[in-house]
Parts: sequence; structure tokens; C-alpha cells
Amino acid sequence: MLWLRRFFDLRSPQKVCVRAYEIYLDELLADRVVHRLREEGFPQRLAARAVTFLPSAFARGYYRQQGLSFPEHFYPGAAALSRGKTIRYADDPVFCAAVKLAEQLVRDGDWSQVWRFIEISAEHSLVTQAKARGLTPKSFEIFIHEF
Repeated sequence: MLWLRRFFDLRSPQKVCVRAYEIYLDELLADRVVHRLREEGFPQRLAARAVTFLPSAFARGYYRQQGLSFPEHFYPGAAALSRGKTIRYADDPVFCAAVKLAEQLVRDGDWSQVWRFIEISAEHSLVTQAKARGLTPKSFEIFIHEF
């Protein structure tokens, strides 16, 4: 029975997000984090989603407080973009687990770690690029996430 619990635990969005966070503290390269998650038995798709969504969850929380708005949907890959198929962020369990973890860590108050995740997000990169051009971003358009 223990092997069965471990099997389901590895598929838990909460568990993969927590583990991705822990690995990210040692390793800032996303492909290395995915590799280490895979070595620990997490499925590729779950590992890739956690690595993609975790920095975004931190950035969304931070930039929402700055007044930026975010799309409610995303394209799960270039093929989905060409077909016009979107997924609601709120319907993705890994994204929701990443948001809950980010909210908890922000409440716990280690801003050096929180900022570290914001800095590696696509959202932060876009805001930084816009500000470098003298722009003041107010909202984000829809994202394409390749997993």
C-alpha cells in the first residue's frame, strides 16, 4: 500500500510544486530543475508545468499588487495557438498549487527567496523590457506555455 501512496503522491500538484521550489533554491536553471524532478520520479509533464508555473505564480502575486492585470487563459503550446485552444489558469491544478505555495511563502516573509523567483519569471522579464523602453505596462496579453 505504501508504494501506491507514493505513486499518487508523485502526481500531486502540491508535492511537485514544493519539490520544484526546494530544487530551485539550489538550481536556477529550469531544465536542471526538471531533470532533477524526473530523477526523483516525477512525470515529465508534471515537472515541466511546475517549473513553468512556479516563477509565474510569484510574479503574478507581486505585479498584481503593482496594478498589472493578467490573462485568465493561456495557450498550452504553439500547436494550441494555431488551433486557438486555450486553458483557464484556474483550471490547471499545477498552476493553482503554485499560486497557493507562492501565497504561503509570501505570507511567511522571506522576501529574498520570493524575489529570486520573481526575477526568473517571464512576467518580470517582460515588465523589465517594457520599463527599459520607457513604457509602463498595465496588463499582459495571453501567454503561450510550452511544456
